[in-house]
Amino acid sequence: MAKGKAVTSSPIKVFIIRSMIRIFSVLPKFVGDWIGSLFASISRLTKSRAYTTTKTNVEQCLPELTDEQRQKIIQQSLAHTGRLFSEAAKIWCKDNAESWLDNIYGEEAVKATLNSGKGVLITGAHIGNWEAALYYLGSRYTFHCMYRPPRQLEMDEVICKGRCKNQTTMVKGNSRGVMHLIEVLQAGEVAAILSDQEPGRRAGIFVPFFGKPALTMTLVQKVQQKSHAEVYQIAAIRNEKGKFDVYLEPLNMEPGLDELAYASNLNQHLEAMIRRFPEQYQWSYKRFKTTEDGSKNIYRQ
Repeated sequence: MAKGKAVTSSPIKVFIIRSMIRIFSVLPKFVGDWIGSLFASISRLTKSRAYTTTKTNVEQCLPELTDEQRQKIIQQSLAHTGRLFSEAAKIWCKDNAESWLDNIYGEEAVKATLNSGKGVLITGAHIGNWEAALYYLGSRYTFHCMYRPPRQLEMDEVICKGRCKNQTTMVKGNSRGVMHLIEVLQAGEVAAILSDQEPGRRAGIFVPFFGKPALTMTLVQKVQQKSHAEVYQIAAIRNEKGKFDVYLEPLNMEPGLDELAYASNLNQHLEAMIRRFPEQYQWSYKRFKTTEDGSKNIYRQ
């Protein structure tokens, strides 16, 4: 995983965020929906970084759509992103997090893999609600998730406490964390790595993502090779009822492929899921920030 900025201590900022989490956890759902729509509208009017990045990504990745279709996806994606904080607050803080889940697709295949003695390596993208997906995994399985620690030291406790109220163990994205994931997968448990994040240049290779060269992590393949786990993709997608349908799909990844073929295959699976629900992908993430030749990236035009 990419090296993040130095972790600092900011008690005041963390106090404010903690307070906001507690407030949002008790507000009615429609307030979070309204804030999401407001965030999208303000982002568009002010041409914020979230808006300009989303617009650039959608134009680059979905050129086959009409301008009207792309604008609709941009608005929906920003509104979706604006709702995530309030939804995460409710999932982290309230005892009825289970009520956010609706249909579960593919669970039988995961259980069959575990019953065969193999571990299950979960991957996914910034689509739907990752917190709902993590809650599902931790509520059903002995689950371990790799994550990038936040920049504020105190927020690490906030995030881990919110995610670890069931059978979830959070492990940092360092060599010790990688070894932990390999060990638990070898023991036939469940672990997850979010694989559409940019890694460090030494930890990734450039392969196509929506037809554009994207620095893609090789970690998923390395963990699978050492653990002999089966790889699944997960996405918690908001449905018409405002709840989340969880999709679990076996990727049938062959660990013996060369790195370029494996990473390309992984990106193709992620892309296929995003194309099914483009309005729920966080297009505001600068997925193509690092360029292969060091030239100016698409976000600095």
